[in-house]
Amino acid sequence: MKVLSRTLALLATSLLSLAAMAQTSNQQPIKVLLPFPPGGGSDSLTRMVTTPLASVIGQPIVIDYKPGGNSIIGAQTVATAKPDGMTYMVTMDMTATILPAVYSRLPFDPVKDLEPVAVLSNVPALFVAHPKVPANNLQELVAYSKKNPDKLNYGAAVLYGQVLGQQLKTVSGLTYTYVPYKGAAEALQAVVAGHLDFMMLDIQTGLGFLKDGRLKALAITSASRHPTLPDVPTVGEMGWPDLQMNVWYGMFAPAGTPPAMIEKMNSSVIKVTSEPALRKRLAELGHEVSSASPAQMKALIEKDGAKWRKAARDGNIKLD
Repeated sequence: MKVLSRTLALLATSLLSLAAMAQTSNQQPIKVLLPFPPGGGSDSLTRMVTTPLASVIGQPIVIDYKPGGNSIIGAQTVATAKPDGMTYMVTMDMTATILPAVYSRLPFDPVKDLEPVAVLSNVPALFVAHPKVPANNLQELVAYSKKNPDKLNYGAAVLYGQVLGQQLKTVSGLTYTYVPYKGAAEALQAVVAGHLDFMMLDIQTGLGFLKDGRLKALAITSASRHPTLPDVPTVGEMGWPDLQMNVWYGMFAPAGTPPAMIEKMNSSVIKVTSEPALRKRLAELGHEVSSASPAQMKALIEKDGAKWRKAARDGNIKLD
């Protein structure tokens, strides 16, 4: 009888294990939408985080690209998605902070329709130029443009570049012709090829090009010099502290997503980005990880949104 009992117990355990395996194998993957083209800094960061994140949450993750419209197309997709914890978005903070500042009408409300989940990282931006440009820092670039009006061209793929470039014009008197691009990778290649004179770029994307001399850095937007690029002066050193800013990358969910799911994803992202190996890898690319809660992320959106609204007003930037 004891042998039979043990056999039945082992059989029950095996059936439960098989059921658990079947449930896991049939799990629907979580979709993480990226509102930018593949190949840029946003794509790299998202992959670096979501690969280990899938292991932590015990569920597969797929990245879905929906670029276009300054992240509006992708953000609208997420804003109207079912709030069941199966759809998220990783985007630059501009989606929640700059879009409302430069568009009087949007097909979604970034505050009401998107739920802040977690801040993956933040990183300062760089003003970079092709080596042929006769300036080695931002002050020299401004001086050159004043002697050679409208000779320079400046490109951007995201609103940061356009708004910050306009703010640079406002505070320094720099002149340039603005050239819009669909993606950061496309704009970067234009600068490297010499078709574009200068642009704003995140450290992660530009670091390799700076190290091999295909680009040169004119200034960094951090408050102090960055350990990754200690020889690059800050915008404050150049005389324009109003240009100081950090780009941060955040994860959002459709509004109405259950708070328990938001909290679980937040803690999982923090666990992944706190791992020493990934933290070190991100630091080498210029990123600083964050442990912000969803509530702290909301406060950050409010603070940065006020800054960008002022910049848009000062530069008279309206995109509709």
